Amino acid sequence: MLTKIIKVIRKQDNSLLLLGALVFIAVVIALAQGGWQLTFDGLRQAVQLADMVWLRLILGFILGGLIRVLIPSALIAKWLGHTSGIKGILIGSYIGIILPGGPWVNLPIIASIYHAGAGIGPVIALLTGRVLLGIQVLVVWQIPFLGVEIPLAKYITCLIVPPLVGLAGAAVLRIRDLQSRKRNEGTNNTDKTGQQLG
Repeated sequence: MLTKIIKVIRKQDNSLLLLGALVFIAVVIALAQGGWQLTFDGLRQAVQLADMVWLRLILGFILGGLIRVLIPSALIAKWLGHTSGIKGILIGSYIGIILPGGPWVNLPIIASIYHAGAGIGPVIALLTGRVLLGIQVLVVWQIPFLGVEIPLAKYITCLIVPPLVGLAGAAVLRIRDLQSRKRNEGTNNTDKTGQQLG
């Protein structure tokens, strides 16, 4: 039985394992603080949330899948790929302005673009642009509640942020890859030296 559980765990990716661990920790804390009653209240809230968004999630996944097959990978690679440079980061930054809906709609779209060949920098810029520059949030929520001046001042200021975050994010991952490559080369060299001495 334990062997089967270990095999199932090994097949999962790290993000799913992290999410499972966080859920487990939250359940333990809820049990410690309020017993089964608090835990069941949390589970009831989760069911209510799932009931509210399940159809949106399915439609978002369908839309993401269709975008992946309808937009050729070569086109995504050309405009948003690893070699698209600053052009790809700028396009990614400002596509977020027009992406529809909440995360259940736009995250499947962004994931399908990424898996179709978009580069790290453009995807990071797209995620940032979606959060900071979504026109729907500006028009439907911020301006009605706060008036025009504050939301527009924030919006204009944020126009420069997504490209900077895209460039910085790509640089961080590039540095990490270089360090990982150097570590692997060092390990390989050590192994070769050990074999020659042996």
